[in-house]
Amino acid sequence: MIVRSIRLRLTLWYVGILMIILSLFGGILYINVAGTLYGEIDALLAVQAEGVSDSIFMFWRAEWESSFPETPPERWSEMPGTTRSIQRLIDEENFPELVNLWAQEFDELEGSRSFRILSREGDFILASSSFKKMNLSIFENAVTEARQGKKVYQTFVLPKYRIRLITWPVVEDGRVLYIIEIAYPLRQTDASLRGLRLWIFWLIPLTLLAASFGGWFLATKALRPVGDIIAQARRISVKELHERIGVPKTGDELELLAVTFNNMLARLEQVFKRIRQFSAAASHELRTPLTIMKGELEVALRKPRPPEEYQRALNAQLEALNEMIDIVEQLLMLARSEESQKVLEQHPLDLKTVVNKICDAWQGLLKTKEIHLKILSGTPVWTQGEQRLLERLISNLLDNAAKHTPPHGTITVELSRKENYACLTVQDNGPGIPSGELSKIFEKFFSRHSKSDGTASTGLGLGLCRWIAEVHRGRIDVSSSPGKGALFTVLLPAAQPPFSI
Repeated sequence: MIVRSIRLRLTLWYVGILMIILSLFGGILYINVAGTLYGEIDALLAVQAEGVSDSIFMFWRAEWESSFPETPPERWSEMPGTTRSIQRLIDEENFPELVNLWAQEFDELEGSRSFRILSREGDFILASSSFKKMNLSIFENAVTEARQGKKVYQTFVLPKYRIRLITWPVVEDGRVLYIIEIAYPLRQTDASLRGLRLWIFWLIPLTLLAASFGGWFLATKALRPVGDIIAQARRISVKELHERIGVPKTGDELELLAVTFNNMLARLEQVFKRIRQFSAAASHELRTPLTIMKGELEVALRKPRPPEEYQRALNAQLEALNEMIDIVEQLLMLARSEESQKVLEQHPLDLKTVVNKICDAWQGLLKTKEIHLKILSGTPVWTQGEQRLLERLISNLLDNAAKHTPPHGTITVELSRKENYACLTVQDNGPGIPSGELSKIFEKFFSRHSKSDGTASTGLGLGLCRWIAEVHRGRIDVSSSPGKGALFTVLLPAAQPPFSI
């Protein structure tokens, strides 16, 4: 489903994060640019207001010097009836006349600066033509703050544009003399900011559109190996579990995913292989006793027979049934060994007692096959373990030796202690094991043909022996030479006897 596509989700996340970043960047950029432009305008207004104040002062100074050309400035105070400062001029109400003369002299009323001069009480004195066109009234709040020596900045919206206004107090000796107001139209500034907003408004969507295509392309390219893995995985069925996924040499998670998937396929292949082997082994091992049971029953029911014949047939059925029970028990135990290395209820065991018990049970069967069983065991050897499993291990080793030992042969069982291990060896003098099979002899369900009686082993017994040895924290090894039999060695951790002897 396209809605749940990782590629689409990656693209949407990429575009969403990029949109947030671009929006923050655009907003911060706009605020900084606007703040910078307005700050420069306010600085320009302050410079112009100070320039008007300085120009008026310099004009008054020039006018005063021209009235007393031969009197030095330090003696002006001695001149009777003279005015030596603009403050005195204002007190004598002659300041408006001075401002008008200044404006006419320098043609300031028609100049580029938009200004207005007010008295310190806020009364109108003079204004340039451009300022008058703005038709701005005198703002009492601004005048009040200016009388306190504060510079006031204001923004006003006119029908066609906005203006920025500064109310600048001219101060001398801590006293406000008069007030200058400078206006600056914000047409160009607002137009520049509108252009910036327009660029941000269009660039962000266009960038996001281009980024979405780029993100989709990159996500597609990055996830293409995943699509290849999915396509290859769909082609692999139960019959093709030997096939593997092509590993992309990317050195990232995709390569790790392919390797992990291949490892999983290998485990599945092994499991299915063992299931098939288990089924084949079960059917093969159970076929013989079932055939014997069927044959005995058919013979017994073919005609009436004396009681001893029925008793013989029942004994044969019981023997075949016991063999089936033994096979099923080994199969189930082997299947459980696949699940986990279970925690055993281990107890101190005297292996000598266990070995003698199993060997005594096998003596009768081996005699019928004309095989001699030789037991070599000295002092008791103790280990920690589960007696039932260890009995199964010894019995399986004897069973394997009996299958491959010819009549009049010998099976030797020896128990000893070697350093920290209890050592049990079972040796036969059969045909031996080919060198090519030594590494596979303990694999579960490994088939090995016996030359002594023509039977085939499915590997149940020896595979179970290795598992039993391993769960007891030991190991089992085999050595063999063609024509000289096989030697199986079991090493189990030795233990102290539970009582002093």
